[in-house]
Amino acid sequence: MSFDEGEAGLARRWFARIGLLAGLGTLYYVALRPKLLTVGMEPAEAQRSLPGDDLIVTPNFQATRAINMAAPGDVVWPWIAQMGRDRTGFYGMDGISNHGVPSAAYLRQDLEAPQSGMDLDGGCKIMALEPFKLLIYGSFDRPTPWGDPMEITKLFWLESLTPNTTRLTIRTRGYTYGALSVLFNQFYEIYDYVETMQQLENIRQRAETMAQLRGPEMRLEISPN
Repeated sequence: MSFDEGEAGLARRWFARIGLLAGLGTLYYVALRPKLLTVGMEPAEAQRSLPGDDLIVTPNFQATRAINMAAPGDVVWPWIAQMGRDRTGFYGMDGISNHGVPSAAYLRQDLEAPQSGMDLDGGCKIMALEPFKLLIYGSFDRPTPWGDPMEITKLFWLESLTPNTTRLTIRTRGYTYGALSVLFNQFYEIYDYVETMQQLENIRQRAETMAQLRGPEMRLEISPN
C-alpha cells in the first residue's frame, strides 16, 4: 500500500466519523430535542403564553415542562415558596445549584413569606409571585463561562386539576448574548432539562408524601401574608 493510499484511507475514516456525528446531531436536533424541551406537555400547551413571558420578550432559549401531582395546591406551594433561600435548595442538581447541600426535605418555619424582589441563593431573585399560584425567579446579569451576559427566568405555575390534584408547570426562558450564544444554549438546554426534571420530581415526591400524611380531608393552612 502506498503512502497516498494510506492517507486516502485515513481521510475516508475521518469523513465517516464526521458524517456520523453530523447525523447524530441532526437526529438529536430534529427528533429528540423538541421532546426534551416540552416533557409532559401537549404541543399547543407548550406554546401558550404564561405569566412572566414579558420579562424576556424575545428569548433565544425556551423550555416548558410539567407534571401532575396527587396533592392539592396548598400542599405544593410551600415547597416552592421556600426554595433557593438560605441553602434550602432548588430541588434540582444540588451539587451545582446548592453547593452540594441537599435540598430541604422538610418545610422550614424560620423563613419569612417570599416577596417580589427578594434575593435568592446563586445570584437569583424573585421577580414575581402570586401565593399558591406562581413564582418566578431568575437573573438578568448572569455571566456565561466566557463572560458574555445571560438573562434567565424560571416560572413555577400551579393549576388545580381536581381538589386533590395539581399540575406544576416550569417554564425557563433565556437570552444569551455574544458570538457563542447558540453553542452555549445547546449545552444549557441539556443542563436545564436535567435540572428541571429533578425539580419537578423532587417537588412532586415531597408534596405527595405530605398530602398522604395529612389525609384526604385535611389541607395545609398557610396565610399568603
